[in-house]
Amino acid sequence: MFDVLIIGGGQAGSMTAINLRKQKFEGSIAIITEESHHPYQRPPLSKGFLTGDIKQENLFFRSESYYEKNKIKVFLKSRAASIEIKKQKVTLENGEEIKYKKLVIATGSKLNKITSEEDEKVIYLHSISSAINLKKRLEKHKSIGIVGAGYIGLEVAATARKMGLETTVLEAEKRIMQRSASDEIANFMKSYHEKMGVVFKLGSRVQKIFTEDRVRIVLDDGQTSEPSFVIVGAGVQAACDIAEEAGIDCNNGILVDENCLTSEENIYAAGDCVNYYFSRYGSRERLESVQNAIDQAAVVSASIMEAPITYKSIPWFWSDQYDLKIQIAGLSQDSDLSVTRGNKNNSKFSVCHFKDNRLTALECVNDQKTFMLGKKLIEVESKITPEAIENIQTNLRDWR
Repeated sequence: MFDVLIIGGGQAGSMTAINLRKQKFEGSIAIITEESHHPYQRPPLSKGFLTGDIKQENLFFRSESYYEKNKIKVFLKSRAASIEIKKQKVTLENGEEIKYKKLVIATGSKLNKITSEEDEKVIYLHSISSAINLKKRLEKHKSIGIVGAGYIGLEVAATARKMGLETTVLEAEKRIMQRSASDEIANFMKSYHEKMGVVFKLGSRVQKIFTEDRVRIVLDDGQTSEPSFVIVGAGVQAACDIAEEAGIDCNNGILVDENCLTSEENIYAAGDCVNYYFSRYGSRERLESVQNAIDQAAVVSASIMEAPITYKSIPWFWSDQYDLKIQIAGLSQDSDLSVTRGNKNNSKFSVCHFKDNRLTALECVNDQKTFMLGKKLIEVESKITPEAIENIQTNLRDWR
């Protein structure tokens, strides 16, 4: 029996446990994780870890001794198979049963897979071990095929080109970054990657990947590609099966209220697996970001401590590709106008999105100042006009 049992050892799960101890929670805490490692950061796996800028030991949120010292039990290599709500019990795949007083579901997201099984030559970047395999192959081989032109695929493409590999990106959609960026940013990034030597095949859906003698990727139009190895970054879905099977309300993620409480008493959820109502946007969103996981973990821990807080953060994301730092603040899906601040030709600019003449989102390339100040403008619902933000002579501080 644990006072708080957490399913998932990613950012949201581990930060919930860490927050509780910071807030002097004295009850027992346990984390169930399928990983063989204690909780670690995942974003660097497609960025600094591959280039060697970040060492493996620097990936971890806390040392192993931290969990022992703070009496946080970590069940490694353990998969939660089912939740019995009435009995307040989680059963592991090995049959072990763990009871709880409060449960936190932080199962994250699950990969969209093309092949039924992982292969040494077909890599799904989802763990330290898969990142180590990718790193070794980048160092040993001359060509790489990347399935998917989202952030993961493009970050790996940038690293591969810097290391001199012939790089081909295969994308089922008609443009890159279909779900995650505006046309302006997508077009700029595609041109930049092409300038660096990346070859794109858009509107190309992968039908089959053969790996027997050599790697052969077969596309739906009959074309083939034969790189040395493949990394698949074809998007993710909410990993909410265990919640759904237990009878917890789900719809593109686990549905939670403003306190991250699910439809069941004493069961919370946080992170990539959660569909949260953002009052700022008047809509439910399932976000896959570090910031969202950290903020929702804070909401969950505060709720457990019976000192609830409100989630007011502006969603933000980032990506590092070559010498470009892309930073996004806010949600731009429903914008009705966008203007560009800065100059695309010198790779320092921001695409600023408006809805009903109100700034709602920013996509910044090597433009840290606009990102930081613009994010604050979104937070305070500034009345800055499109004309004002487009003019680089405008001091954004004047509009706060």
